[in-house]
Amino acid sequence: MHGPLSMVLRFRHRLLSVVVLGVVTSGLSLAALFRILSVTSSYRIERGRHEVADELASLATASPSLRAARVRQPASWLIGLRGGFAAGPEDVAQIPAALAARVGPVLARAALAQAPTTAEQEQDEGVFVTAARPAEGGGFAWADFVVRPPPYLASWRKIVVALAIATFILVTSATYSMVAMKRSAQVLNQSLAALGDDLTTTLPRPSIRELGEVADGIGRLATRLADARRTEERLAADLSRQERLAALGRVVAGVAHEVRNPLASIKLRLDLAAAQNPDLPASVTQALGHATKEISRLDRLVADLLTVAGKPLGVLTPLPLGELARSRANAVAPWAESRGVTVRTVGEATADADADSLGRAIDNLLRNAVESSPPGGTVEIQVEARGAAGAQIRVEDRGTGVAPEHVPQLFEPFFTTKADGTGLGLAICRAVVRAHGGEITYDRQSAMTRFIIDLPRARRADTGPELPRRELGAGLPA
Repeated sequence: MHGPLSMVLRFRHRLLSVVVLGVVTSGLSLAALFRILSVTSSYRIERGRHEVADELASLATASPSLRAARVRQPASWLIGLRGGFAAGPEDVAQIPAALAARVGPVLARAALAQAPTTAEQEQDEGVFVTAARPAEGGGFAWADFVVRPPPYLASWRKIVVALAIATFILVTSATYSMVAMKRSAQVLNQSLAALGDDLTTTLPRPSIRELGEVADGIGRLATRLADARRTEERLAADLSRQERLAALGRVVAGVAHEVRNPLASIKLRLDLAAAQNPDLPASVTQALGHATKEISRLDRLVADLLTVAGKPLGVLTPLPLGELARSRANAVAPWAESRGVTVRTVGEATADADADSLGRAIDNLLRNAVESSPPGGTVEIQVEARGAAGAQIRVEDRGTGVAPEHVPQLFEPFFTTKADGTGLGLAICRAVVRAHGGEITYDRQSAMTRFIIDLPRARRADTGPELPRRELGAGLPA
């Protein structure tokens, strides 16, 4: 969490440095411009004062003829400079009306002081420098000069205003950037904290593009980590299941060796006893038959255990799945009718399969469906050819289904929700279907429970180098 925050602090310090340098530079530039403009104006006004002083000195010592000429025409050789003579402060009739308002008061002060007097007045046209002094031979000389602003002053003022606006924008932009960076960093830190608890958390995108790209990268990384975690969990579950199956295989191998041979011997002796003694009492014959059936049931149980643990499939041959489904439905029908459940079969398809093992898998699914169905319910087997995708067998019922928390363990060996169940039925189904190269899945929709067997498209599985024989639980010790 300290990395992004430290990055933001460094960025903030650098941004503050840029802002300070920008403000200082702009301030110095503004001060320099004001100073230049002020010096230029002062220089022009000072030059105007000198021009007025020179003009007064020239007029004060002028000859009578020049004095008369200047009375008639007060203009000078210098543009903006006017000068002439007056008998006294009250004699302003010969002064142009535009100048009389400025010259009259200056003449009065000069007459009162009997010394050169200067006045400056700022108006729209510029700064007017007006002066008067007593002249030789009587009367007063006066001069008036307008110091106009330089023509480039307006442009310089615009530059000053633009520079001030740029400084304001710089400060505002930097402040906004720092605030946005701080908020974006907080969002990023909060997102990282949330990802620490849940990798599937949706990351909000910060408003700053660069941090937004960082957030996108973190989001992609979190997605990959979440995928990797799911893959790891799936592989761990698969490994755990394989270890359980391997342990089961070792146990079953020993049980099958120790149990099947004695069971076969006992069954053979019972069959011989029944065959060699046809006159046995009916109760004995019935007991022998019952014992034979129980031995067959034990043998099927051992066979089922061997199937889950890795018993090889028989030779795969083209098998009409519709016919197989109907035969298994007919076998289960009497028992289903005793429970008030109807079994129905629809559809046709063909696949290369082992009829015995696949039929046993269908039997398990049918029995589960019948047991789950309410009285008067219907169990349906749907067989469908799916072209290049192979074939599909669906066993449907309208029972209560499996609790959602039990679905992940549904096909695990020895997992059952029935009081008298062994937990091998669905495990056998999955082992058989996977040995055929297919997959079995569970689905629950709108009060309909459905087990779906997907088999690959029809192919021959003859023994040979090109099409090796598939085994149930391949890769596990048996």
